[in-house]
Amino acid sequence: MTEIFLVAIGGAIGAVLRYTTGLLTLRIAGNSKVLTGTVIANSIGCLLAGILLGWFTAMEHPGDGIALFLTVGILGSYTTFSTFSLELSRLMKESWRRLITYLFLQLVMAITLCGAGYAVTMWLAGGML
Repeated sequence: MTEIFLVAIGGAIGAVLRYTTGLLTLRIAGNSKVLTGTVIANSIGCLLAGILLGWFTAMEHPGDGIALFLTVGILGSYTTFSTFSLELSRLMKESWRRLITYLFLQLVMAITLCGAGYAVTMWLAGGML
């Protein structure tokens, strides 16, 4: 039961963070069809996922509760594959140039930031890559 509570609390935190990321992105980027709150949230989420992977690797055992709270709870509700799919579908109908830019931002940045987060965390922890 504790695990469910931790995931629920983490999910609530992640949802609020996702909403505020969207608001901040609108304020900064305006009504961009490419640089959306989804791109920013997924990029930040992938960076944090890499950091957490490095942290969990450097620690002997972080504890299932902490791992569930941070990954399934916070990151699970902060990053959004369903919104990514909707934005992708819209761009497929509108502009191939924007579609390619959006895919680049989502996919290449996600993989790069996840790897960078892991590498930096392992370096800071004195671990090996």
